Amino acid sequence: MSPQRRRQHLVETALQLYRQRPPQDVSVDEIAAEAGVSRALFYRYFTNVGALHGAALGSVVDELTGRITAAAEGPLEAQLRAALGEFFAVVRRYPDSYAALLSTGSATAAGLGDLVERLRGHVVDLVLERLGLSDPQPLLLLTLRGWVSVVETALLTWLPNPEPAQEHLESWLVGQLLAMLRATAAHDPACAEQLAGAL
Repeated sequence: MSPQRRRQHLVETALQLYRQRPPQDVSVDEIAAEAGVSRALFYRYFTNVGALHGAALGSVVDELTGRITAAAEGPLEAQLRAALGEFFAVVRRYPDSYAALLSTGSATAAGLGDLVERLRGHVVDLVLERLGLSDPQPLLLLTLRGWVSVVETALLTWLPNPEPAQEHLESWLVGQLLAMLRATAAHDPACAEQLAGAL
């Protein structure tokens, strides 16, 4: 394999192992054995297992941001549902990776805080884009950050026991956002003016 392909193979191997147990429980020896390489070869590409965890979880974030950014048509609610559907598809494929990404201890230990913030910021920016806003009021930004937290908490609670059905959860999350935006508009005239065309 080329060096780039070998590195990608190690990342893919790690992600496969993360489907069986959390990243922090996966060792260099397991990754090397599963990938069919020696420990020495592993260390040619990654300084330690934490570096590989960062690369692997970073690839999940890249996929999440790429999938939800895909252009959607129709009214705001339909666009949000489409983006959530893409988000769910990736998270359901990598549930332990997603949980590790959002775990404060794991993220801090592996230096993944920037990845988490990049994902959260991307979601906020995407919603603002779909709302047609480029200079949001502070309370509106707070609202969107709060909704991202709702999505994260709901997903982490839902993944081990996916009830209600995904489409119902997606619909509920969209409803939560719209309700939060209406509450924000009711409490801040400047936000109400910004959101007038969307609600």
